[in-house]
Amino acid sequence: MSDRKSLSVSAGTHQQLERLGDRFGLSHKDLIAVMVQYFTVTKIDPRDMKADTPDVAMKKMAQKVDTLDKRLIGFIREQEKELLKPILSEVRAIRTQTGPGSGSSNVITPEHLEEQLTGVVGAVQTLMRLSFRTALVDNALRPEYRQQTDDLIRQQDNPTQP
Repeated sequence: MSDRKSLSVSAGTHQQLERLGDRFGLSHKDLIAVMVQYFTVTKIDPRDMKADTPDVAMKKMAQKVDTLDKRLIGFIREQEKELLKPILSEVRAIRTQTGPGSGSSNVITPEHLEEQLTGVVGAVQTLMRLSFRTALVDNALRPEYRQQTDDLIRQQDNPTQP
């Protein structure tokens, strides 16, 4: 039995095959083998004339990553401004009030310290939930999961409400 098979193509297709082979320096056999390998690896449908070539697809993906990176950095900066810097100010104020040599009669009570730390923990938890929602759900998960995630976040923010 022969390990070779024949293909029947139109004269126009044969001319295109000749030109491609000459352009890439490949025989018909090698050109067909490379084409099959290319479509297997890239999973591109050769009938789809509007399909992105791998270099175009990579450029689009790089643009999406750049956009996501800019959004994430903006989000982090906003959280720093809205949550982290105020938390740092509160911690510094507490340290100043309780620090050695403060000589102040406004000594912080354990209850006040607990209240302040509870606020800090709550703010950090909110930051983490918002980060998760923005970074993962908006940009990676399917839309049907967004509502479920929003509901879970609402439940965590308001545990007494159903």
